[in-house]
Amino acid sequence: LVRAARRARADEVRHARDVLGLARRFGHCSPLPEVSAPAHHRALEAVAIENAVEGCVRETVGAAVAAVQAARASDPRVRAVMRQIARDEARHAALSWRVHGWALGALAPSSRSRVVASLGRAFDELDPASFASVAAPVASAAGLPNATEIATLITRLRAELAPLARAA
Repeated sequence: LVRAARRARADEVRHARDVLGLARRFGHCSPLPEVSAPAHHRALEAVAIENAVEGCVRETVGAAVAAVQAARASDPRVRAVMRQIARDEARHAALSWRVHGWALGALAPSSRSRVVASLGRAFDELDPASFASVAAPVASAAGLPNATEIATLITRLRAELAPLARAA
């Protein structure tokens, strides 16, 4: 798990560079994001909740959206970048689900319940409409699915992953 997490961290740095490169190509300029390490150790429940939200839900949905973009983007460079990101994010999501299963097995029942509930809330809080706010030329170049497609994707993923969400 540690080796896979380190690889995922390196992937995310590359993703940031690649996406910022695409943004610059389309006339937008942003600095690389800065991420700092946590200042202290956190309880397993807190780590499991963060993993459930960021990894199990957002990485899984991100991988699915990136796969759509890789197939649909009108710009060939965007398609290539999104193809790699989709593969990487799918691997990251799989890692998160492995961590999720391990953490649930290590936590007390009350903590497990809170982790599973946080995963459900994370799905509830996803906003398909946020994809509709992207300008049409950008959405086409990026291959973004529309809000209805995103809502369908989220519903399907949630249903398919429900057994994993509760597995220990």
